[in-house]
Amino acid sequence: MKVFMSRSHVSGARGWCRRLLLALPLALALQAWSGDAHAGSRIVLLEFGGRASDVLRDKVAQSLEAAGHTVIRVERTSKGLNRRALIRLAEGEGADAIVDGVVRRQGMKNWAVSLRVIDGDRGVRVGTAVRYKNSWLPGLTKDIVDTAADKLDKSLTRAGGGASSSKRATREEPPATDGVLDEPEPDAPEVAQREAPAEDKAAESQSSDGGESSQSSSGDGISDEGVDEDTGDDRSRIMAAISGRAGVVHRSLDFSDDIYNRLRKQETNIWVYQLQGELYPFDRPISDHLGVIARYEGTLSGNVRDDDFGGNFSVVYHEIFGGVRARYPVDGHLIGFDLTFGQMKAGLEDPNNRSNMPDISYTMLRSALDVSLDLGQVRATAAAGFRLPLGYGEVSEDEWFPRVGGYGVEASAGLEYPLSKSVSIDLTGSLRRYLLEMNPTPEDAFDGRSEVAGGAVDLFTAAYLGVTVRL
Repeated sequence: MKVFMSRSHVSGARGWCRRLLLALPLALALQAWSGDAHAGSRIVLLEFGGRASDVLRDKVAQSLEAAGHTVIRVERTSKGLNRRALIRLAEGEGADAIVDGVVRRQGMKNWAVSLRVIDGDRGVRVGTAVRYKNSWLPGLTKDIVDTAADKLDKSLTRAGGGASSSKRATREEPPATDGVLDEPEPDAPEVAQREAPAEDKAAESQSSDGGESSQSSSGDGISDEGVDEDTGDDRSRIMAAISGRAGVVHRSLDFSDDIYNRLRKQETNIWVYQLQGELYPFDRPISDHLGVIARYEGTLSGNVRDDDFGGNFSVVYHEIFGGVRARYPVDGHLIGFDLTFGQMKAGLEDPNNRSNMPDISYTMLRSALDVSLDLGQVRATAAAGFRLPLGYGEVSEDEWFPRVGGYGVEASAGLEYPLSKSVSIDLTGSLRRYLLEMNPTPEDAFDGRSEVAGGAVDLFTAAYLGVTVRL
């Protein structure tokens, strides 16, 4: 069968083909533009200068990657790199922009990070520097992970590396010279920076500390005023921390080699509260490396049921000590040492001695070594200590064990999570164990009666939930 088409039909078909051929390149261009507009950019992330720089650099990379960017870590700093070297670096990695940073710290209560964006095509800084300040490193890392990509996005866009725009053919910044883009070392004095544009100054005046970014001059300089370790704003600041905790203590007192079988095992659960304060009153160079510490732990409620004779006895329990504390930072972590003097008392409210159980009051010297590890979002703590009793209270009286002696050990572990730059919550478990030797002799008999035991183990295990406020 033959099909005949009129000349008008043929002409119409050719017109549709021409329209399709013209529309196809436009559609492909729009698709490519849309892909560029929404695809993440390639960003070179240089090494940061300053303490704990690797940890904070990783957090910046984590934030940028979560925003859809491709991050290329280059194991070198911007020191010694001029404009042409930065351009070559970006070209070699196929990157749209370069991100650089500096970490600063004054003592252990003022961490600060400055981040800047460098245009990969021209090797000049663009936008305004983003700055973070926080009194605690885990809080600082959390702020960076949550907000760094958003705060850098405007500068990345101006550099052609924003996730929401393609590269611009023209730039807003004027051409830069070939000056070296070195950032001052953490302990070096600041060099004079050129005056920032009016809009950058306005942004700087509106910025705030404590985890919020603050703006510095754009172009070839970053102002880190007030951040450097040698600034004098915080030199005489008295630093302190106050903690409040509530928890439960389980006590177990068990005598061994009880010849007359008159000394009974005691077990009880005690609901307690704990208050602790740390104060670091010294100026530099001692600063917050040496201070004083005090702790009090008291009873909320607790009683012991006497299964042999009936009745309940209220629990008597408290611990108090105070002394000096030294601490030293190591790559964002913290090592501390306490040397304190105090007392711990545990017993029953039993004035008539119906329970036949002596109270024990440990007057002691205490030393403890602790470590605090920065794990990013949380901080892990662990401690171990030794206790040397100088007195034992009622248990050392003549009617009980006048020759008693022994020692104690302690250990604890916990996790701390920052709610803000100055407030954190923690969960802690602890153990305190006293090993006692009774050392009885025949002449120790009191009114024709004596207790004979080889020793005793006085064990306290506890769990606490608390909050800490840093001033």
